[in-house]
Formats: sequence, structure tokens, C-alpha cells
Amino acid sequence: MTTHRITVLSKEGCHLCERAISTLKELSGDFVLEIIDVSKDCSLEEYLLRIPVVLKDGEIVFEAEQLALLDDCKRNLSKLACST
Repeated sequence: MTTHRITVLSKEGCHLCERAISTLKELSGDFVLEIIDVSKDCSLEEYLLRIPVVLKDGEIVFEAEQLALLDDCKRNLSKLACST
């Protein structure tokens, strides 16, 4: 079984990021969760207006507009966890 890496590009104080991270932590699946604060890495500053950005094994799968509503966040991230 392959363990996938789910990465959340985030920053402190972002309520959408906090919701996405919390939702992912509640899910079960074969994945490792990594959280990266884009405000602390100048090479990621292009994502500051797009967070949260969720990547699976380095590929972007969701951005803020797909996670903004609570129901969308839970539904989309649940699908992600099931596909790992």
C-alpha cells in the first residue's frame, strides 16, 4: 500500500486553512499530512492569495474556492482521503 503525502499550503490566522487542516486531521486514510506556512518561505509567496492550497504528492488538487464553504471543504477533502 502506498502512503501519499497531503500538503496544505497555509499561513497563520487563515480560517479557511485551519478548517482544511482540521478536516484532514479528522479523516482516516493512508496519507501523511504536511503543513507549510507560505508566509515563511518567499519561494511560495505566489500562493498567499490562493490559500489554502492542498496538494497530493506534490500536485495541486484543491485551492481556496473549492474549500471555502464548510460542506465543500468536507466533501472535497473526504474524496481526497478516500482516493489515497
